[in-house]
Amino acid sequence: MRTFLFLLLCLLQPVTVWALGVQSSTVDLKDINNYWAKQPIEKITAIGLMIPFEDNTFRPNQPVSCMESITSIMDGAGYAAQIKKMKSLKNRPATAYVAPINQKYVDFAVQQNYLPGSMLKNFRYDRPISRGELAVLLAKALYLKAPAEDTIFKDNDSIPKDYLPAVQAVHELKVMSGFPDGTFRANGSVTRGQLAAILSKLYDQGWIYLDAKKKVSGWIAGTTEGKNGIDVQVSSLKGIQKVVANASCKAYWQGRPMNLNQCINYRIEGILDSKRRLAYVELVDRRNFSPVQREVYASYLRHAEGEPFILTVKDLMNEEVDYPIAWDAETSDEKSKSKTNKDLLKKLKSGQFLKLGLTSGGTVKALTILDVKNISGEIDRINRALYLEEKGKGSSKKYVPDHFYGWDAGRIVDKEGDDTSDPDEKDKVKIFYIGEPFYERVLEIQVLERVD
Repeated sequence: MRTFLFLLLCLLQPVTVWALGVQSSTVDLKDINNYWAKQPIEKITAIGLMIPFEDNTFRPNQPVSCMESITSIMDGAGYAAQIKKMKSLKNRPATAYVAPINQKYVDFAVQQNYLPGSMLKNFRYDRPISRGELAVLLAKALYLKAPAEDTIFKDNDSIPKDYLPAVQAVHELKVMSGFPDGTFRANGSVTRGQLAAILSKLYDQGWIYLDAKKKVSGWIAGTTEGKNGIDVQVSSLKGIQKVVANASCKAYWQGRPMNLNQCINYRIEGILDSKRRLAYVELVDRRNFSPVQREVYASYLRHAEGEPFILTVKDLMNEEVDYPIAWDAETSDEKSKSKTNKDLLKKLKSGQFLKLGLTSGGTVKALTILDVKNISGEIDRINRALYLEEKGKGSSKKYVPDHFYGWDAGRIVDKEGDDTSDPDEKDKVKIFYIGEPFYERVLEIQVLERVD
């Protein structure tokens, strides 16, 4: 009987939408066009942390309930997989933090001690959450630390003492600010639009978890009208990715909405929906088309992904050098004859020779994996060119170079790759070179054996 009454009460409550896991929204919202947090709302609904209503409204001025806050923040903090694996509690007391859906979210938050005391004392899943309670929930779920120096609000005395560290922490991150009159208003309510803005700031700062499979980054190389929407070609150091934008995909440049067809040559951070279609695009930079001023030949050692992407090479002076790579650098592989190649950087191996196109500031704008050939033999003589002993002409018609001009422009190393003196006649060497027949360029000469 008690269970029946509880279910009946749930049915009589106003309809509220709570996230069941993380589900992207793919609709145009009818009631946010002139709302101050339009962009954050579109970003957070694309991620799936907040869900629109069935009538395609977001209702940004509606207070956020405790339940909606819990589900959005638990998902945003990356706990959805853990919550899904939880076993439902048996023999639950009728008054123990019961919710009509997403009960595991509440159980998880209680077990982890993420919920503020005032919420636990009189738990009602559907009541509006206060600003102070939201600050505590965020600080605990994301393990935020209070700053060394406290911010003094005019209404500090009205903020529960055990809430103050959390209030200070979210204020320090600039995700929940005070009001213009210097108050925090811990007992005030939080609207859905305000929560979306808070979550958006946390996402921009890297506090919100989003599966890497739902992200796309690079620069837009082109757009075309396809059967299922706009086909977007996204280029990056890892190659080209083609994605389709869903019908309600939004794009923004410095807070200003943009048409996707106007976004060519912009660097983007995109969010994909559950069907792997582009749902939201943030433009973060423009291509500057800095020209290549000089070319450098070197061998690959390692790279470190980040901002900027750093490439470490050994130049032809046999010195280790770090170069930043431009986010819109073009990559190619001479062997594949392809200007761009999927996951080209994964092909790089230690010692592999590269040609780097550098800007005047020393940034890599073009990276080419070279098609390097090599030949071993004994040095016959050295004058203007380095000549190898002829091995006999035989019947083969395949061209094999037997002499190299400009040989001393390459690096001279021993078998271990360390610097060594120039080779002499009768030394045995291995020569690595590139170029067309009769126009070979020496990159490295390995001295294998010297004649005393």
